Formats: sequence, C-alpha cells, structure tokens
Amino acid sequence: MSSYGIYLEDGPVRRPQPVGNPLLRKINRACRMSLPEPDLALNLDIADYINEKQGGAAYDASKAIVKLINNRDTHTAVFALALLDVLVKNCGYPLHLQISRKAFLNELVKRFPEHPPLRYSKVQRLILTAIEEWYQTICKLSEYKDEMNYIRDMRRLLKYKGYIFPKIQSDNLAVMRPTDQLKTPSEIQKEQEIVQAAKLEELIRSGRPDDLKEANKLMKVMAGFKEDNIVKAKQSVNNELNKLKRKADLLNEMLSSSDDMNDNETAEELYAALKNAQPKFQKIIEEEHDDDDLVQDLLKFNDNVNQLLEKYSLLRNGNVTAAQQINPQAMSTGSMMQSNSGALANEINLIDFGDDLGVTSPSPTPNASSTTNTGDVIDLLGDLTLSSSPSSPKNDTNNNSLSLAGGIKLDDNNDSLDLFGDFTSTGTSSRILINQSATLKIEAENKRLSDSTVNSKIYFSNLSNDKLTDLTFLIAVPKSMKLTLLPQSDNEMVPHTNSGISQEANIDNVPKAAGKPLKIKWKVNYKIANNPIEETAVFTFPAL
Repeated sequence: MSSYGIYLEDGPVRRPQPVGNPLLRKINRACRMSLPEPDLALNLDIADYINEKQGGAAYDASKAIVKLINNRDTHTAVFALALLDVLVKNCGYPLHLQISRKAFLNELVKRFPEHPPLRYSKVQRLILTAIEEWYQTICKLSEYKDEMNYIRDMRRLLKYKGYIFPKIQSDNLAVMRPTDQLKTPSEIQKEQEIVQAAKLEELIRSGRPDDLKEANKLMKVMAGFKEDNIVKAKQSVNNELNKLKRKADLLNEMLSSSDDMNDNETAEELYAALKNAQPKFQKIIEEEHDDDDLVQDLLKFNDNVNQLLEKYSLLRNGNVTAAQQINPQAMSTGSMMQSNSGALANEINLIDFGDDLGVTSPSPTPNASSTTNTGDVIDLLGDLTLSSSPSSPKNDTNNNSLSLAGGIKLDDNNDSLDLFGDFTSTGTSSRILINQSATLKIEAENKRLSDSTVNSKIYFSNLSNDKLTDLTFLIAVPKSMKLTLLPQSDNEMVPHTNSGISQEANIDNVPKAAGKPLKIKWKVNYKIANNPIEETAVFTFPAL
C-alpha cells in the first residue's frame, strides 16, 4: 500500500488532537465570539486549572487575557475581562502578583486615550471598575498589599488624567475581603509555599542581578535551610487563637448580660465564628502534638467553647434556667482566668494609663524620640487592641514611573498635583476636633455603618511654617471591640496644609445602646523641621 493518499485503517477514525498549551486553548474557548454570555463554568474550570498547575500558569493566563482584552471585537474583550475577574477572585496571590506588574497594567490601559472621551466604551468602564475593585481590596486589605504599589500608581495616574472611577458596592467587594478563619499550621505553610513559589518564578523571570540574589535567598527558605515558614505558621496560629479567645470572652459577656439572643446579630456572628473554628482544633492538636502547652491550652479552650455554644443554644430556645447553670471560664491570651471575670469585666479603663486626668489635649513634646519600640507601645496601650498602619510608600519616579497611551509619565515630585485628592472627603458632614496643637490639627468625621460598626475618617492638618514628615498614627480600643485601621494617604505635608493626610478606621462590636461612652487612646509621631514630636491623649467619641 502506498504511503500517500487517503486510505482506511483497521482502527476508528479520530480527529487529530490539537497541539499547544491547554491553558491557552481553554482561555480562547472562554473568550470566543460565538458565546452569548460569559461561560462561568468554563471560567471556574480555568481557575481550578491554574490553582492545580501553579508554576507559570498565572503568568501565561494574564499575558493571554490582556491581549484578548485589547481585541478589537468588544464581545471578546468583555468575555476576557469576565474571565480575569473570576481568576482574580479565585486564584489568590499568584494572579494578584501578575496583575500588579507594571507591564500588565500598561498593556491593560493601552487603548485608553490620553484625554478621557466624553463617553466611556463598555470595555473602558469594565477596566476602570476592575482597577477600582483591586484598589479597594487587595491594595488595602491583602496581607501582601505592600507589593501592589503599581496598581495604586496606575489608579492615581488615571485619576490625574481625568478618568472617573465608578463607585463599587460593598457586596461586590465582600468576595475579595480576607476572612478571619482559623487554619492549621500545615495549611498556612502550604499557602506560604504557593506565595513563595510565585515570587520565585517572577524573580527568575526578571533576571536582574538583584532579583536573582533575592531568588537565591528565597530558595534557601523554601528548601528548609531556614525555619521562617514554620515560625510564621506557628505565630499565625497563635494570633488567630487569641482572636478567637477574645470573641469567646465577648460572647460570654453578652450571654451573661442578656437572656434574649433571638435578634442579636453580633452574638450570632460570634457563635458562628466559634462553631466554624472547632473542627480545626483537633487538626491543630494532631499536627502540634509535641507542643504540650499549646495542646493543653487548646483543649481547655475547646471545653470553654462547647459550654458557650450550649449556653447560646439554650438561650435561643428560651431555656434561661438551664443556661444560667452554665458558667464558662473567660480566656486571656494563653492562660485561663477566673470564671467570674470575663474579658469585658477586666477591661482597662482608658483613662488609667498613667495620663494626667486634667489633661485632655496635651501639647506636643518636641525632641521626643519618634521611634517607638514594641515595649513602649505595650506600655502605652496596655491591654487594648493595637492597630497601626504604614504610610503609603514613596515611588522613585526615575524607576517606577508608569507609562500610559505611549509614554506618558507621572512625576510624583510635582507638588502642584494633588495625586491623593481621592482621599479627601467632599461630603458636608461636620468634623469633630480631636486635638489641636501649635503644629498639628487632628479632626474626625464619624458615621455608623451598621448597628455594631462605626467608621471614623481622620484628617491631619499642618499648622506650622515647616514641612511635616514621618507621620505615624496609632489607635487603641477596648479588647471587646475590633479595630481596622486602613493605610494613611501619605506621611508628609507641606506647610499650612489643610487635611493633607487622611486615614480611615472601622471599629466593630460598638452597640448603639452602649452603657458607657466609647473611648479611644491615640498617639501620633511626626517630625517638624527634623525635630521629633509626639502627641497622645484619650478621646471620647460622641454618641451615634
């Protein structure tokens, strides 16, 4: 038989298998023009494929998707953006690292004109929405938010050029917000390995000498020559357990002070958090069986949680008499306390911090050291929850300037541009004066987001004739509450600047009908003409 021509074989006729990258084939299928709408099932399948393969899958996917976003066919671009949204929400850090690269962001906005059009196209609106979502979530709330600077820079550049970002609904942002879930050391180490592998892949791909040195250090950590991963995993477990203990103390106080749990949303959330964490206790004990102190403490805490859950269920069912017979012990950080003294009963009065009771607005103390070590912070804030936030990093315009639409540069050193204008509130709500000294004025705008959450936006104004630098702001709240302090808009102000720096804080577990006013203790460090200044005081929030 001739080796040329068409002929029948004994086996069944099969279609030739396509060659090439299977991930790219899946992406092209998900963005094909014949689809009536985005194929969510296929998009999730691509996300699972990337999570399974790891390695360079996230890089290949981001590179292919951004090319499809720039496709002249609107349907293809819209489907590519829908796929990108699914991957960002399901593939975690490896994909977050890729979308935060300068090359990716420049390619993403390649078809944006230098001046905004009168009407945005559908693709432009979706891109602006995506950048705003990334900015509001992974740039502010992610554990690795410091590595997402290029997303912040691109958003700032687009705002400077006149592009308007849409307002994102809180429900849409909730998907990407990190949750406080207890994880076992092995789960934490696995997440760390995924993050480190993604970083290593990017460092090697870069090929710059400094990046290769950093890659060499990272490989030593991943190979186990350094126990950084193990130490961080144990520290993370202890931190999450301490958070759960504070939640248990709060629920214990609420159960002791009220017999009606039917309409108490805060108690219901605390109950759910403790119940969901219980299955992890056994896994942690199995993995950390050599740590006797941790095992014993966790067993006691588990017994305490069982009592709390039983008492809550009895009160929900109206069995008050049986519930009163259960008196769970209160848990402190790492040790058991007396059963009749809950966390809130032991709450330190914010006035009793060694402050002079007659001083409500202290004057600044020049020449005081602005560098505070850990011991100083503990002495200052005692038994409260401390939250601090680093200032937004300054970018070197020679190295990190972003290009848009063919080489437009953003110069961060131009003082005439208000690149942080989006942080300044334009609302008409009245401001509350927290403190005013000869050099710094601190104001706040408060609003209640829910029955248990208060939002406070804090503004700093430079009243002096000199430049203010290195501003750091700290807040402490009672242990029964949870404080989330978002990053500062900046840490420097030119002379006589009104509201030049702003910062938001969310305080949870603040009931409307509080028995006593909410008091916070604040501390601010900054420099005026290179002279360190420190100010601190106690402030009472007005009722909301």
